[in-house]
Amino acid sequence: MHPRPKIMLMAAALGAVGLAAGACGGGAVNDTSGAAAGGSGLTRNCPDNGTTGLTDTTIKLGLSQPLSGPYVSVGGQLYGMQAYFGYINSQGGIKGPDGKRRKVELVYKDDAYTATKAKANVDQLINRDKVFALLGQFGTAGNLAARPVIAQQCVPSLFATTGAPELANPKYPWAIAGSISYMVEGRILGKYVRDTTPNATVAVLEQDDDLGKAYRQGFDQAIAGSGVKVVKTETFEASDPDVKNQITTLAATKADLYFNISSGLTGLQALNHVHESGWKPQVIQVSQLPTPLLNKLQPGAGDKLILGTTGQDFTNPEVVRNSAEYQLYLQWLRRTPGADKIDPISASLGWTQGRLFDWTVQHAKSMDRAGVMESARNLDYTGPTFTLPGIKIRTTPGDPHLLEGLRFHRFDRGKGHLVPFGEVIDIDGQVKYEAVTG
Repeated sequence: MHPRPKIMLMAAALGAVGLAAGACGGGAVNDTSGAAAGGSGLTRNCPDNGTTGLTDTTIKLGLSQPLSGPYVSVGGQLYGMQAYFGYINSQGGIKGPDGKRRKVELVYKDDAYTATKAKANVDQLINRDKVFALLGQFGTAGNLAARPVIAQQCVPSLFATTGAPELANPKYPWAIAGSISYMVEGRILGKYVRDTTPNATVAVLEQDDDLGKAYRQGFDQAIAGSGVKVVKTETFEASDPDVKNQITTLAATKADLYFNISSGLTGLQALNHVHESGWKPQVIQVSQLPTPLLNKLQPGAGDKLILGTTGQDFTNPEVVRNSAEYQLYLQWLRRTPGADKIDPISASLGWTQGRLFDWTVQHAKSMDRAGVMESARNLDYTGPTFTLPGIKIRTTPGDPHLLEGLRFHRFDRGKGHLVPFGEVIDIDGQVKYEAVTG
């Protein structure tokens, strides 16, 4: 068992906060009144004019993500991004506010889901490769570790692959998350538990980092004052080879609900061990476990688990048939070298991130880093999307959370896909920055 720590933030995050506070005046600031007013007021005193990585015909982007190690399964994101840029480059490139079309050059590096490596990669991408912006940076720890470099150089880090609440910190305006806030998702899941099983006992498996703490903080806020009781929490490190001991301890509680705050292969492991233990709780799963992975569970494991999602389920053939955007994506993914080795659903996020970057540049007021960052912080996206109908894709300087809605689904093992229930829960514009304190 790993006891729940009482530290406020993991070491990487603390290091990022401490270093970024001393960055250039345009990077990290203490006065956020400008952001709340609509113009960020956060682009002053940057080290250059913000056109590094731009020519009249090209724009260079950077990406650091796991292409090896325990989280290699998320590497498909790269292929989806390459597919989108192949598509848009075939049309002459992305049209900027200056009327010029620029083809995208994507420079990518493997960080093996290691925060120190992610920080080193970002440093190289910015200072050696001279990218204009970062797109889709993966993981909470990596994003926070790299934040000092991003802040110091005033480089946009757009639509990061994380729901870390800290990426909405108004002191650090040069990064924006592309996923629903883990804390918001945890709060919505907790409210569902409180409303549907008001006297339930809950056993929790929690990843021992900011991701796990953010989910847990939101969940605990939602169940506070109710009859819902967390009877046991077990934690694990992302690098742990197995979580069987933790699940054995949780199963002994015979709790009504099991809250699985784990992702990737660890998430699968946990659900398989729950099934093997003979414990039969209702499983509440965070959205970090996509359907293609759920379909790899042992027979009987994970059936009828409940999770909230923001995106459409493309394991459902009917959903695939009805999405012109997904058909376009598949067409270009098939043309992308190496993409035949990855699952198309896992790569679709990269396509979405490319599409959002395209929109952001088109709607910028100036073709420089400041203009693109301002556009990302004032986004109202209405183009083609893989998100569920009814979920807005929108930001404001005072609320930079890109997604603030989800819909509940049950996993049907027989059908191999998610079955929606209830209505979309969208709290767009109601979320304010809140630090993780667990």
